[in-house]
Amino acid sequence: MNKKLFNILLSAGFLLFIFGVFFFYLFAGKNQVSILESRNLAQKPEYSADAVTSGDYMRKWDVFFNDQFPRRDAFTELNMRVNQVALGQDVYKDVYVAPDGYLLTKVEQYTKADADKIAERVNNVGKMLQAQGVSTSLVVVPNKSTVFEDKFPTYYPSFGRDGYERLMPLINKKYVQNIDVSKVLYKNKNEKNMFFYTDHHWQAKAAFLASEKVTKAMNPGVTQLTKDDWTWQLEGLPFYGSDARKTTSSLVSKSDQVMVATQKNLSAPYKLDVITEQRDSLYVKSRLTDPAVYANRYTTYIGTDYPEVHIKTPDPLTQKNLLIFKDSYANAFIQFIAPYYANVHVLDLRYYKNLDLHAYVKKYEIDQALLFFNNNSIYATPQLTTFN
Repeated sequence: MNKKLFNILLSAGFLLFIFGVFFFYLFAGKNQVSILESRNLAQKPEYSADAVTSGDYMRKWDVFFNDQFPRRDAFTELNMRVNQVALGQDVYKDVYVAPDGYLLTKVEQYTKADADKIAERVNNVGKMLQAQGVSTSLVVVPNKSTVFEDKFPTYYPSFGRDGYERLMPLINKKYVQNIDVSKVLYKNKNEKNMFFYTDHHWQAKAAFLASEKVTKAMNPGVTQLTKDDWTWQLEGLPFYGSDARKTTSSLVSKSDQVMVATQKNLSAPYKLDVITEQRDSLYVKSRLTDPAVYANRYTTYIGTDYPEVHIKTPDPLTQKNLLIFKDSYANAFIQFIAPYYANVHVLDLRYYKNLDLHAYVKKYEIDQALLFFNNNSIYATPQLTTFN
């Protein structure tokens, strides 16, 4: 091939690529959401003379171009894979890719001052509730990265246990019962289906082991349910969870499924009211078959993180009413504490605003309160323990 012909073919290929991309943007439908990145994608900006003059139009077009680039997710995954193979990279966006397939999000190091602030808020709400005749319990769950903290390399340490152990002694048992579930999770961490490989949450199996400690402490003398009171089954399509959305599937060696626990011998379904809808199940089974590879299947438990949930139990072991303050770790847990209460009221203070706690407790005749958070979110998300 002579040089002139080579230059012609090279130029033609370049122009074909340029015009191909142009016509793609001109005629192709635009993606609205990136499941991989858990965000909305930029759409084509509206033209106006003012936007052009200010430069805003071209800035928005640049973002639109990047967000809507053909096969963008595939190129993102390819880039991650190249970084791993060529550069030996095993940390991506605060996620460590362990050799055994676990994806672990680093827990930052928190100070004694941070722990003091949280403990003060928890102790104060316990004291306030006690004055209303409500007993308060606290459960701080060691999250997945804390349970498997020994997997982190020395060059990328995680500090979950440090934060957990710093906070626990500060809880005043005069006002708050501090229920330690860490030992049972550490002891059983290597059993199958305790935590997701690719999502930062725990599975129902781990939540049940924690619930045995919690229900016994909160309801001594009440008949305790055992694992044999539920059937246990992995269900739904395989998926890659929240940690995999950071690293992409190119670095994932194991996929996940959701463990579904079905309570036996119920006379009627649970009644669940999430304000905007009513359901007869503590599960949203439709989430199990979402075909998206990065689908958030953890929302099978209860659903999304609703601001407020009311649950009526068909065959309660007591006639008490429970109020739970929670983060997303409670979603897999709630099904195991609900049988012990006639009514369970759930608040997520990241989304429930303008709480009048005194009035809420009085309205729903609350007998017990449970503060239920994982050890990272209780530090990282102050609104979870802002009770007024």
